[in-house]
Amino acid sequence: MENESTLQHDTTLEHALDVAKANHKEAIRLLDKAREAHRAGDVSEDRVRQLEDLLQLAEEDLRRVTREQ
Repeated sequence: MENESTLQHDTTLEHALDVAKANHKEAIRLLDKAREAHRAGDVSEDRVRQLEDLLQLAEEDLRRVTREQ
């Protein structure tokens, strides 16, 4: 029974890592796109800052999940 609990926990951590990696990758993509649009005058500086904050959160989450592995 203990092995089953450990296996499920490992699977949960692996899933959390996959989600954190995907979120980080998406945050980078969104920020890059927003910066490009900002240079073209299509996106405000505030939106770029929001996405920079989002990337920072995604990086923190990825570091936290990686530490927990």
